[in-house]
Amino acid sequence: MELPVKQQFQTQAEQAFLDIFAAAGPALPGANDPWVAALRRQAIETYATLGLPHRRLEAWKYTDLRTRLTEAFPPVRATGASLGEAELATALTARMIALPAYRLVVLEGELRPDLSDLAPLKAAGAEVTSLGQALAKPSPWLKQVLGQAGATAATDAMIALNTALMTGGVALRLGKGVVLDKPVHLIHLDGSGEPVSSITRNVVVLDEGASFALLESYGGLGGSGLQRNAVTDVAIGAKAALSHIKLQREGEGTYHLGTWRVTLAADARYGAFQFSTGAALARNQIYALFQGEGSSVNISGAFLMRGRQHCDTTLLVEHLVPRCSSRELFKMVLDDEARGVFQGKIIVAPGAQKTDGKQMAQALLLSETAEFDSKPELEIFADDVVCGHGSTSGQIDEDLLFYLKARGIPDAEARALLIQAFVGEAFELIEDEDLRNAFAATSAEWLGVTFD
Repeated sequence: MELPVKQQFQTQAEQAFLDIFAAAGPALPGANDPWVAALRRQAIETYATLGLPHRRLEAWKYTDLRTRLTEAFPPVRATGASLGEAELATALTARMIALPAYRLVVLEGELRPDLSDLAPLKAAGAEVTSLGQALAKPSPWLKQVLGQAGATAATDAMIALNTALMTGGVALRLGKGVVLDKPVHLIHLDGSGEPVSSITRNVVVLDEGASFALLESYGGLGGSGLQRNAVTDVAIGAKAALSHIKLQREGEGTYHLGTWRVTLAADARYGAFQFSTGAALARNQIYALFQGEGSSVNISGAFLMRGRQHCDTTLLVEHLVPRCSSRELFKMVLDDEARGVFQGKIIVAPGAQKTDGKQMAQALLLSETAEFDSKPELEIFADDVVCGHGSTSGQIDEDLLFYLKARGIPDAEARALLIQAFVGEAFELIEDEDLRNAFAATSAEWLGVTFD
């Protein structure tokens, strides 16, 4: 496929992604559909113009991807590998795998029907298929979600690259009034062999009054390296509700870039939680856009990092209409030379009166060499609003630590209790008790302790 006109790239990795598109283009899902082909073409041209994000871009000043990403791994190829419960438990913990849920497994970049609960999910009222099948003959609702423009699609090179090269993932829709009786567990697993890149796209649509919980899990299978670019587009209809949870527990050789783009119609509810303990570099982006009045967003997360791990959380919440509320709370625990980044922006557009928006980011530094960079922002163009933001960082309270140790609790366990209490405020925002307990157990595993 002919390459688009591009700027003068500074690294081999930047050029390599264009070469991958040129080689893979004719075989990408939906290549024979004119609408999909045009969408991919526009996206690769956007990427060619922008190149990899770098520190001179305000949104990427703390995460210089151009410097960190020195090579582009070849795309993952499905081998039909088997996957048992033991491998799933190792990648994501036994407790997460044991959760009652409709399971959808994306292995090596492809939805595996033999490992997924497609028939029960469809019987429960959901419309679900692999992204590849959805792109072969795109439905009007798929076109509407994938084709939405917006600032993120036009200015974010990594979203553009995902659109150009997306090969796997899930297209899931709940019709009007459909309410699922248990969560959908969307499992992404890659990286069992040589270094590869995995570029996936999930599209989730809830029609009016629909409701369910979606758990996205990302794990590694012990490979030597993985570059993941995963985007999930969510469209929530009027009076619909989605609980959206993420677990990122990939290997130490992984570069994880995950993006959620969410739109809300009138009186919709969106609750999101993200939990990360893995990857050498992780960047979690969430873009939420209020399109209907009376809607609410509650986004929270907890991140546990050690060694030289780098975790970046970037949020953009846009209030375009009146009477909407948003809450964001993020907790980071950083040890050794780990680095945590929080960038959160709330934009209140002209006319978006009665907006209620608040955000808070807090970091617990367990060593003198850990680093936390925080940049909360408010842009308000309306006068009848209640908005605020805050950010704190500090060490374990020595008085509280002494209090616990004075009552016979060993030092390591006392520290773990205080850390669990710190992140527990974010865990409490998870509505599902089973999920809440599973995440608490996962954090305890990271701490190396077991709580009754």
